[in-house]
Amino acid sequence: MKESNLGFLEGMLSNKGVIAKAKGEKLKIFDWDKAAQIIRDKFKLHLDLVAEAGLQGDWDYTGGIIFENGKPDLDNYTYLASLWAIPTLILNWNNSEQEELECYTIEETRFDESSKWDNESLKILNS
Repeated sequence: MKESNLGFLEGMLSNKGVIAKAKGEKLKIFDWDKAAQIIRDKFKLHLDLVAEAGLQGDWDYTGGIIFENGKPDLDNYTYLASLWAIPTLILNWNNSEQEELECYTIEETRFDESSKWDNESLKILNS
């Protein structure tokens, strides 16, 4: 669900952010490879698919469209990493939000908070 309960600073200073940091938890980062697989498979069934990515609880400040009109969107702003919020993929078709999926990996990957579609994830999307 696209909602913004807390902003970045509020999230980091909230109990969720403070506890996660104190526990030494790693950053949750949007998994572009997983998203590419999901979008590729859903687009075969729904040619009007629109995919959005963002952080649960902070959508207004982090979310954006990542796939529309049958192709990846490389221009929309997204910020897709957090200690406290869950990176999420939302799939829309038939002019309606249809699925919301947690879609993240832990920080020891090639992705970071400013990652967008890269060559590897685009290969998956187009395979």
